[in-house]
Formats: sequence, structure tokens, C-alpha cells
Amino acid sequence: MDDDDVLDLGCQVLPWISNQVILIGQHTRNKVYGTLGCELFVLSQQIASISGTAIALQKLLKVFEIVDKACSRSRGEADRFQALKRIRSYKDSTSQIRQTVIKETQESLVDFVLHSPEYHTLLRLIPDCLAADETEPLHTEQGYQDNEDIGYPGHLNETLYNQLQTYATCRCRTGHLEWTHLRLSTERQSGDEDISFELVFKANSSLPTHSQSFVQWKESKVIVPRRTAVQKRKKVGFAISTLEPLSPNRNRSRMAQRMRRLELGEFCKLIDDRRGDPVHFYIHSNVLKVIEPPDPNPYRGIFAFGGLSLGQWLENTPHVSNMGKSHLAYTIAKSVWQYYNSPWMIAPWNHESIQLLNEESGLKGDGKPHPYLKTKLVREIVKFKEFYYGSDLMHQYPNILALGILLIEIAIKQPLASKECPHPLSETMINDYYTWAWTTAHRSNLKEAVHPLYEEAVNNCLNPELFSGSSIQQSREEDEIRARKSTLYEKIVLPLKRLSDAYRDDWDIQSLPRANTAETISHQNISAKPISASESPLQTDFTVAIFCALPLEVNAVSGLFDGFCEDSALYQNAPGDSNTYTLGRMGRHHAVLVHLPGMGTIPASQAASSIRSTYPNIKLALVVGICGSVPFKNGPAAAEILLGDIVVSEGIFQHDFGRKVPGAFLFKTSVTDVHGRPNAAIRGFLSKIKTTMAQKRIRSKIENYLEAINQTLGNDTARYPGVEQDELFQSTYQHKHHDPLDCFGCTHSTNNTACDEVFELSCHQLKCNKNKLVQRKRLQTALTLGHTPSPTIHFGLIASGDTVMKSGQDRDLIAKQANVIAFEMEGGGVWDSLPCLVVKGVCDYADSHKNKVWQPYAAATGAACMRALLDEWRF
Repeated sequence: MDDDDVLDLGCQVLPWISNQVILIGQHTRNKVYGTLGCELFVLSQQIASISGTAIALQKLLKVFEIVDKACSRSRGEADRFQALKRIRSYKDSTSQIRQTVIKETQESLVDFVLHSPEYHTLLRLIPDCLAADETEPLHTEQGYQDNEDIGYPGHLNETLYNQLQTYATCRCRTGHLEWTHLRLSTERQSGDEDISFELVFKANSSLPTHSQSFVQWKESKVIVPRRTAVQKRKKVGFAISTLEPLSPNRNRSRMAQRMRRLELGEFCKLIDDRRGDPVHFYIHSNVLKVIEPPDPNPYRGIFAFGGLSLGQWLENTPHVSNMGKSHLAYTIAKSVWQYYNSPWMIAPWNHESIQLLNEESGLKGDGKPHPYLKTKLVREIVKFKEFYYGSDLMHQYPNILALGILLIEIAIKQPLASKECPHPLSETMINDYYTWAWTTAHRSNLKEAVHPLYEEAVNNCLNPELFSGSSIQQSREEDEIRARKSTLYEKIVLPLKRLSDAYRDDWDIQSLPRANTAETISHQNISAKPISASESPLQTDFTVAIFCALPLEVNAVSGLFDGFCEDSALYQNAPGDSNTYTLGRMGRHHAVLVHLPGMGTIPASQAASSIRSTYPNIKLALVVGICGSVPFKNGPAAAEILLGDIVVSEGIFQHDFGRKVPGAFLFKTSVTDVHGRPNAAIRGFLSKIKTTMAQKRIRSKIENYLEAINQTLGNDTARYPGVEQDELFQSTYQHKHHDPLDCFGCTHSTNNTACDEVFELSCHQLKCNKNKLVQRKRLQTALTLGHTPSPTIHFGLIASGDTVMKSGQDRDLIAKQANVIAFEMEGGGVWDSLPCLVVKGVCDYADSHKNKVWQPYAAATGAACMRALLDEWRF
């Protein structure tokens, strides 16, 4: 189809598609569909008037491509715009096929909005189409274009490397050449600009040079002219035989007045200068010159602590979200493309050569990690190998395979161990590295763990035939390299770019702490960033409320905030609201942590009924903390529930609500007698998080969040207590004195009661009979295999009330009659006032043997699960 046919097709089908999206929004009561539907309708009315410019036309065609994908069930139609053509053919038909098209289109649109990273790209492109201007630079993502993206021509990379290698050579003990860090970036510059490269060098300090925990960094910027005069004139048809610098324009003339040639040994003096200002260099007439005074650009403010290699950073960072992984992977992949076949890649990049340095984030005392390439600027004697020859090799492109390994390491947050591949990647070792990469990627299921686009990029890195048909067929070596770079961009960089662009926020990373001494990094106390007054959200922006009754529950939840709103003057309680709040951000959500004054449904009910007077837009209430559980879940989804597992409410049953009759208590057995069902949004959310893919994502995140909490609390407070500590006694076996010499009342009681003292004593102190323990398969399996049971999420009805459940027999009776899986004390109070989910870690079995050993770990698992669920919440 030519462009006019595509525009005509769009005019015909876009109004119909927008109507389908709006209908989905009305049915689901989800405003994101309404937003998309309205945007598409407005665009459909403006196609004729805005399609006259080349830029708008290009963006319109891109919109139609994404909409075609959104309406296609397969997402891989062989014929371009096949889904849109099908809609045009049957949207006005009276046949049964029309209903099938409507049903399939709506299902595809729902899947697109909920799961495709291109949904946000589409929302950005539509306004761009309406506001397109001929003065806007034309941008294309169809392969590598030297003058469109920042894929520097090879001569720039070599010029930069050779100049630094020459001028930075010195005899001082600092070893500038061994501490060269090139900042990796995805920032774009227009095709006619000079290119700025950012580097940092180790400056001389009073500490010994072998100390790597404290490094005095000197930032520098090197500007390299993108083109020479001969290149520019050849472009317009002149034949020039000499290479001369471009005639400087007005800005360059001013800069030339500030440039001077470096003197012998001056590079060291500039790098060792204690002033914080960066050093600016310019390569002029193939000579490295210094610009004085430097341009007044803000410097990065790199922390004096030496940073970590990518491998160390992945192992030590408690949590890196898929968003952070995608940004990091895209930055490294694009940098490989930019510096491909240049001296900067004399050796394939690995998790040792990529360094994460902490740059100032704009908040006092807080840093943000950014990737740098650590390299030794050595003189190239033998040209490095970009391609390995050999019929027995499983992969022939070491730099591409090395990139694939880096992407896999980032995805699984685990570096390739030296014992698996003990020698550097070389022609003799490439098969071993390829085997590790292939088996690890296959075992990790990157499609579900990160995203299908991420898996696509990794799969292309591991494809031995990635360059077949393009690289070897070229007549000149430079043409081969150019063809390979084009394929590298299209097949690897572009999928990661699309995924990274889908995340409009910044990295979601629990940063490593700063060390408080020069020689060692102190205990890793992860703390959330304070949110400045200028960035503080409005009270109407808070949409999530988290209710906690105990300090240990608050501690666990607080460890998972990404930032806190510390300016109390901005947030005053409404009249009549006596609640105490902690405000902050969790992922994409602004959250209110409610500190309940005590346990039970009454304090929770009072807090829940007041919160909306201060924060009126609460869409989800999460009651988070610890609870007692029924050890065996009944029904078709029968399962063992262990200590440390998590329960998530499908409904609330108030177990102390009923009628007292002589000799018995008759509680209401119907949920609707007390509390209604969750609303439609929460019921839909529960359906989503029960799916296999969502469960895999959530389980993976729980492990990361648990580690983050433990780092915050310190001293292994939230660590798993041990399989041997998980004891379940028979429900009829009482926790009491069993020796008459210890307590006559306990041992001679006629109604099986115990004295008050026993509730302060442990089973070990009371000598509870271990022969009365109930065996569980999950624990036996864990003991046999020697591993710690991972927290399992259980969905079901949760009993709530102001009565503490400490009776195994009563627990089992209520569980049998009401089919509950756990007992807690706050959910019933919040449920009536707000759309609510109870998410709690199991700390005991709601029997007389309950103790506090498991409470910190249970509070941590409940909080970790809450945060993982919140990452899935989209309303």
C-alpha cells in the first residue's frame, strides 16, 4: 500500500476503533481506555489536515502501524495493516463475521493496553502528530542512520581514543590511563553538531593508589568535530584531496579564542586539580586543546566512593525493577552499537569493564547509579578481532555474544561466575560462553521474567546467523561494518529502545548506600529518597492507603518506599481527621501509610472512615501486617500453609459477629451478612494476579523486596527463622504446663484450660511434646533438599475480628464452617469504608502455641507481597 492508501484506510477505520476502545472503558470503568479512545477519535478527524507535511505523515504511518498491532491477535501479521483491512471489510457488515471481528478486536485492544509497552508510545505519538511542524528534525528508527542518531562514525571514536591515549600518557603514580571511565549514554544529538564525550579520570589523592573504595574523580568533556571539510564538500559534489577542519561558525570562533594547546605534562596537572570544575577539551586540527574557561555546564557530581563493577552491583543491589533493567540494558546495548569496531572495544565488554558510578541526583547526600566503561587506554598493536573464523564455532561475533551475556546477567540479576567460564572470552572460549548464555537464557524464561521485547533482543544476540546475508556480502570492510551496525541497531538496540521508552519514569532501583569511611563500605542501610517540596504531590494525587497496626509492620512497609514526603507543612489533616500518616511514593503510586493507634476493627474502622476527608482519591486500601493461619486450606485448591506464607483476601468474614445462646456462640456464616464482596476493580485485579504469568512476576519481586527489607532493618531481623522453628501441634494439644510440679491447675483442669502464665512461656519452656507435631510435606521436602521454603501466596476468605484467636479447635471449627484461611484483626474495620485488600504474612497457626518468633519475617513477607501487588495495580 502506498501512503495515500494507508491514510484513506486510517480515515475509514480509526473512528470505529476509537468507539470500540471507549465501549471497553465504559464496560470496565477504566479511564485509560476512554483516554485512548478519545485521542484516536480526535486524530481521526484531523488526518486530512495534518498529513500534508513529511514529518506528520511519517508519524501518522507509525501510529497506524501501532494501532494495527493493537487490533491484531497474533501481533505478527505477515501482511502490513492486515488487521485494519479486516476491520474495514467487516465493520459495516450484517454477517456473523462482524460480531467475531468486534469480539477479537476488543480482546486484542484490552491485551494491548494492559501489556504492550507500545501503548504509552502510541499515547505520545498522537499529540506529536497533531502538533507536527516542518522545522522539527525528521527522525526514523528504520535501521542505523549516521546523521540521525548518535551512532558516532568510526573516525570519531578512533580520534577520541588516540588523542586521549597520546596526551594522557604520563609517569605519575596516579595511573590516569588505567582509570579511564567513559560515560555510556543514550542521549541524541543532531547530525550537524560536534559530539561531546564525557569521561572521568582518577585524580591524585592523599590515599594510597591501591585503595579503590575512595577515589577522587575528575570529570572531563571532550568535544570532537563530527565532520571534516572534505566530507562536507563531498556531500555537495566537490572533490577535495586534503583533510582540513571545518570552517568555524560563529560559535566555534568564540570557542577557538578560548582554546590553547596542551603543554607537556599538563594533562596530569589538569586532572589532579582539586577544584570541582570539569575540564573541557576540544580536538582541533587533530590536536587536543583545552578550553579555558570551561563551558558553564553543571557537572555530574560523582561520589568519591569508587563505585562497583556491574557484576558486584547486580549482586549487592537489593532490588532492580524491570524498568531499571530495561533502561540499563538499553544504555549498554546502544553504547555497544555506538562504539562497535572501535578501539574502545579492543576486548569484549563484560560485567567487570562496565562500572556503576554514583552521580548526584539533585538531592543532598543521595546518589544515582550510572554505567561507565572502564578501560585502559593502551596503544593498539595488533588489530582486535571483530569476527572469529572457524567452522566449529557456535558464535563468531565476540562483541555481540558479550552483549547478550550482559543482557542476560542484568535480567537475572546475577553475573556469570568465574568458575563457569574461568578464562576471558576468546576464540578458544567462545563456545563455553555461548553455551552458558543459551542455557541460562532458556532456563530463565526472559519473556515472562522481564518482557518479550527484552527476550527478542537477547535471542538476536545469541543468533549465530544474525549478520548472515548482510555482513560478508559487502565489497569493502567499512561497508561490512556499517551493514552489521545497521542490523545490530534494528535487531537488538531497537527492541530495547521500545521497551525503555515504554517506561516514562526513571530507574526503579534501591540504591547502594554511601560508605562512611574511606576504606570500607559500611552496613548497607537502604533508605528511601526524600521528595523535595517542588516535586511533592498534591493531596489529591494520593491513591493508595496502607494500614498497619504494629511498629514491626510499619518498619517492613517503610523499607519499601521509594521516597518520602518530608515537608509536613504541605500536608495538613482535614478537620476531624485525627489519623497519623507517613506519605511517600511506591513505584508509580503516591501512597499514604496509616499508623493505626491499636489493633482491632474499631481503630481500623475509625481511621478508614476519616482518611478520605484529607486524601479524597484513595482507590485502594491495603491492610498489611501479620496474621494467624489455618494450617491446611480446604476446598479444590487444598494446600498447606506454612509460617512465612502470605494470605490475600478474597473476602472478609467477621468471626466474632453472631448470637450468644446458652452453651454456644452462633456466628453468621454468610459473608454478605456482614461485609459485601470486593468491588469490580478489585475482583478484576484478583483475577489478574492469580494468572500464571502474574504469579511468576510477583514471586520474583517478593524475593527482591524481602532482601531490600532485610537490608533496611539490619541484623538479619527479617530473615527466615528456620524450618525447625515451624512447628504445628495437633489442634487438641494444649499449650500449658504438662508437669504437675510446675502447675497443679494446668494439669488437673477439668475443661482443658491453662493458667495465664503459659502465654508468656515458649513451647520449649513448657516442654510441649514434639510427638504431637503434625508433619507437612512442604517442610519435609525443604529439609530433604536443604533449602528454605519460598513464601507462597494463598487467596481466600479471611476471618477478622476483635478477638485474638488462640485455639486450634475453634480455628478448625470456624475454618470448616466458613471456609476461611486466616485470622486477623484490622481488615473488617477498613473493608466497609474503602476498596480493600488484606495482605498479611503468616506468623502463627492461631492456636495456643503461638509466639513472636516468626513475626518480623511474616511482617516482611506481607510487606514484600504488598509492594509486588502494588506494582501490578494499574487503576
